[in-house]
Amino acid sequence: GVPSGAVTNVKGGTDLPLLVQESIYHPGHYRVALARTMAQLPKDPEVTVVETEKGPRSKSAVIQNPPVAPVLLDGIFAHTEKPAAPQAFDTMIPIPNINCPSCVLQVIEFMADHPGIAVDGGHNYHHCATLNITADPDKPIDKRW
Repeated sequence: GVPSGAVTNVKGGTDLPLLVQESIYHPGHYRVALARTMAQLPKDPEVTVVETEKGPRSKSAVIQNPPVAPVLLDGIFAHTEKPAAPQAFDTMIPIPNINCPSCVLQVIEFMADHPGIAVDGGHNYHHCATLNITADPDKPIDKRW
Protein backbone atom coordinates (compact mmCIF):
# COMPACT_ATOMS: atom_id res chain seq x y z
CA GLY A 1 0.00 0.00 0.00
CA VAL A 2 0.85 3.66 -0.01
CA PRO A 3 1.89 5.20 3.34
CA SER A 4 -0.70 7.66 4.63
CA GLY A 5 1.87 10.03 6.12
CA ALA A 6 -0.12 10.10 9.38
CA VAL A 7 1.90 10.71 12.54
CA THR A 8 0.63 9.99 16.05
CA ASN A 9 1.97 11.91 19.03
CA VAL A 10 2.54 9.67 22.04
CA LYS A 11 3.85 10.31 25.55
CA GLY A 12 6.68 7.99 26.56
CA GLY A 13 6.13 5.67 29.50
CA THR A 14 2.42 5.23 28.72
CA ASP A 15 0.29 2.54 27.14
CA LEU A 16 -0.99 2.95 23.58
CA PRO A 17 -4.20 1.14 22.60
CA LEU A 18 -3.92 -1.37 19.76
CA LEU A 19 -7.03 -2.57 17.94
CA VAL A 20 -6.68 -5.14 15.16
CA GLN A 21 -9.64 -5.95 12.91
CA GLU A 22 -8.90 -9.26 11.20
CA SER A 23 -11.19 -9.29 8.19
CA ILE A 24 -9.61 -12.34 6.53
CA TYR A 25 -8.98 -15.25 8.88
CA HIS A 26 -5.51 -16.73 9.21
CA PRO A 27 -4.49 -18.92 12.15
CA GLY A 28 -1.46 -17.48 13.88
CA HIS A 29 -0.46 -14.67 16.23
CA TYR A 30 0.82 -11.09 16.28
CA ARG A 31 4.03 -9.27 17.23
CA VAL A 32 4.59 -5.55 17.97
CA ALA A 33 7.99 -3.87 17.62
CA LEU A 34 9.26 -0.29 17.91
CA ALA A 35 12.38 1.13 16.24
CA ARG A 36 13.86 4.53 15.49
CA THR A 37 13.95 3.71 11.75
CA MET A 38 12.53 1.11 9.38
CA ALA A 39 16.05 -0.31 8.97
CA GLN A 40 16.25 -0.96 12.74
CA LEU A 41 13.08 -3.04 12.90
CA PRO A 42 13.80 -6.68 13.79
CA LYS A 43 13.81 -9.37 11.14
CA ASP A 44 10.65 -11.38 10.78
CA PRO A 45 10.49 -14.30 13.21
CA GLU A 46 12.03 -17.58 12.09
CA VAL A 47 9.31 -19.76 10.57
CA THR A 48 9.09 -23.55 10.52
CA VAL A 49 7.78 -24.80 7.16
CA VAL A 50 6.55 -28.35 6.64
CA GLU A 51 5.85 -30.27 3.45
CA THR A 52 2.16 -31.18 3.04
CA GLU A 53 0.02 -32.71 0.31
CA LYS A 54 -0.66 -29.06 -0.75
CA GLY A 55 3.07 -28.24 -0.87
CA PRO A 56 5.14 -26.33 1.70
CA ARG A 57 3.06 -24.66 4.47
CA SER A 58 4.06 -22.55 7.46
CA LYS A 59 3.67 -24.38 10.76
CA SER A 60 5.00 -22.09 13.49
CA ALA A 61 7.11 -19.01 14.15
CA VAL A 62 9.52 -18.23 16.97
CA ILE A 63 7.92 -16.16 19.75
CA GLN A 64 10.14 -14.08 22.03
CA ASN A 65 9.12 -14.84 25.61
CA PRO A 66 9.91 -12.54 27.21
CA PRO A 67 10.14 -10.04 24.35
CA VAL A 68 13.50 -8.32 23.84
CA ALA A 69 13.80 -4.75 22.54
CA PRO A 70 12.91 -3.66 19.92
CA VAL A 71 10.06 -6.20 20.25
CA LEU A 72 7.43 -4.92 22.69
CA LEU A 73 4.86 -7.74 22.53
CA ASP A 74 5.05 -11.16 20.90
CA GLY A 75 2.70 -14.12 20.60
CA ILE A 76 -0.37 -11.94 21.23
CA PHE A 77 -3.84 -12.69 19.88
CA ALA A 78 -2.93 -16.34 19.22
CA HIS A 79 -5.81 -18.04 17.44
CA THR A 80 -6.30 -21.33 15.62
CA GLU A 81 -10.06 -21.65 15.15
CA LYS A 82 -11.88 -19.88 12.32
CA PRO A 83 -14.54 -17.56 13.77
CA ALA A 84 -18.06 -17.29 12.32
CA ALA A 85 -17.45 -13.60 11.55
CA PRO A 86 -14.44 -11.29 11.27
CA GLN A 87 -12.85 -10.79 14.66
CA ALA A 88 -11.25 -7.91 16.51
CA PHE A 89 -8.45 -8.04 19.04
CA ASP A 90 -7.32 -5.30 21.40
CA THR A 91 -4.59 -4.73 23.94
CA MET A 92 -2.36 -1.99 25.29
CA ILE A 93 1.17 -1.47 23.94
CA PRO A 94 3.73 -0.37 26.58
CA ILE A 95 5.55 2.59 25.00
CA PRO A 96 9.09 3.04 26.35
CA ASN A 97 9.93 6.36 27.98
CA ILE A 98 12.09 7.83 25.22
CA ASN A 99 12.28 10.81 22.90
CA CYS A 100 11.83 9.47 19.40
CA PRO A 101 10.58 11.67 16.58
CA SER A 102 9.29 9.58 13.68
CA CYS A 103 9.68 6.23 15.44
CA VAL A 104 8.29 3.22 13.56
CA LEU A 105 5.72 1.01 15.29
CA GLN A 106 5.35 -2.31 13.46
CA VAL A 107 2.55 -4.84 13.92
CA ILE A 108 2.96 -8.13 12.10
CA GLU A 109 0.70 -11.14 11.91
CA PHE A 110 2.33 -14.53 11.52
CA MET A 111 0.07 -16.72 9.37
CA ALA A 112 0.19 -20.45 10.10
CA ASP A 113 -0.77 -22.96 7.40
CA HIS A 114 0.20 -20.44 4.72
CA PRO A 115 1.63 -21.72 1.42
CA GLY A 116 5.16 -21.17 0.20
CA ILE A 117 8.56 -20.77 1.76
CA ALA A 118 9.52 -18.18 4.36
CA VAL A 119 11.22 -15.45 2.31
CA ASP A 120 10.61 -11.70 2.17
CA GLY A 121 7.85 -11.74 4.77
CA GLY A 122 5.86 -14.37 2.89
CA HIS A 123 4.24 -15.71 6.07
CA ASN A 124 3.61 -12.35 7.73
CA TYR A 125 1.36 -9.37 7.15
CA HIS A 126 3.20 -6.14 7.98
CA HIS A 127 1.60 -2.90 9.22
CA CYS A 128 3.52 0.18 10.34
CA ALA A 129 2.71 3.51 11.95
CA THR A 130 4.82 6.58 12.61
CA LEU A 131 4.92 7.79 16.22
CA ASN A 132 6.41 10.99 17.63
CA ILE A 133 7.27 9.88 21.16
CA THR A 134 8.07 12.51 23.79
CA ALA A 135 9.58 11.23 27.04
CA ASP A 136 7.84 11.90 30.34
CA PRO A 137 10.38 13.98 32.32
CA ASP A 138 9.06 12.51 35.59
CA LYS A 139 10.08 8.95 34.59
CA PRO A 140 13.52 7.42 33.88
CA ILE A 141 14.54 7.15 30.22
CA ASP A 142 14.37 3.61 28.83
CA LYS A 143 17.97 2.86 27.75
CA ARG A 144 17.01 -0.11 25.50
CA TRP A 145 16.21 2.30 22.67
